[in-house]
Amino acid sequence: MRYSAKFVKNVFKVINMKKLVGATMVDPPKRRRLISRQLSQTDIPQKIAEIAGHQLITLFPAHPTKRHVFYLHGGGYALEASPFHKEIQERFVKRYNLKVSYFDYPLAPENTAEKTVPLTEKAFQQLAYLYPDDEFCLFGDSAGGGLAMSLAQHLRNIDLPKRPKKIALASPWLDASLSDPRSQELQEKDVLLEKDLLAEAGENYAGELSLTDPLVSPIYGSFDYLGELLVVAGTDEILYPDVLRLQERIKRSQGTTMRLEIVEGMMHDFVVYPLRESLPYVDQIGEFYQ
Repeated sequence: MRYSAKFVKNVFKVINMKKLVGATMVDPPKRRRLISRQLSQTDIPQKIAEIAGHQLITLFPAHPTKRHVFYLHGGGYALEASPFHKEIQERFVKRYNLKVSYFDYPLAPENTAEKTVPLTEKAFQQLAYLYPDDEFCLFGDSAGGGLAMSLAQHLRNIDLPKRPKKIALASPWLDASLSDPRSQELQEKDVLLEKDLLAEAGENYAGELSLTDPLVSPIYGSFDYLGELLVVAGTDEILYPDVLRLQERIKRSQGTTMRLEIVEGMMHDFVVYPLRESLPYVDQIGEFYQ
């Protein structure tokens, strides 16, 4: 079932959803690996590997393909993937005949960017080794979008035979310091993110690193030679200004192009939620990979 964005936003306001989400980001519940169990129960052929104890699950479409999406979920670098992430992965596989690999990357506060980014890189390199003929793309929403961008910047700087050619980001968290003053002006409109609690989650993820280290906040890194980007965001989220900053940075870069879809009135990470308004953007991303 899909709901209207207006209805969901009103519900989130009534239950003060951003306080609830923020609190769980700062102090996450017990890890359950729910999405791993759910994926194991689907009818999609899959292969499961482990990278230092973290699952790497590859889903295979009905017809052979070389198009391969490396999928990094959102959740403030602290929360596990949700059933909504699973639904998007399955749609990419079934509707767009894409191979999709989901990585259960290390989460904060138990882990920090110093472990998460290198291990995510290791997972990507494992896929490149296992599927040497595949053309790789990245997908990330919210914190997963920040991690996808940090990964892309890192992969560009090392000598690899395979690098992602396309990157799609939904409401990416690009600046863990939340330094843009415009984000405060959007706090009242944002029904999902509480700025102070999100900042605390960012500090947990940064650990001993500076909040402006590109491993933590890729907005402070280089955007040269990253290939094609598609970025989707709503106007009613505190991370919206950082997407505008990204657009300006890429305009001044070399070897990188970006298509930006700004959707009026949409909340943070609306692409991932089962909204009537979100499905066209999920499909736009699927078509982008094709």
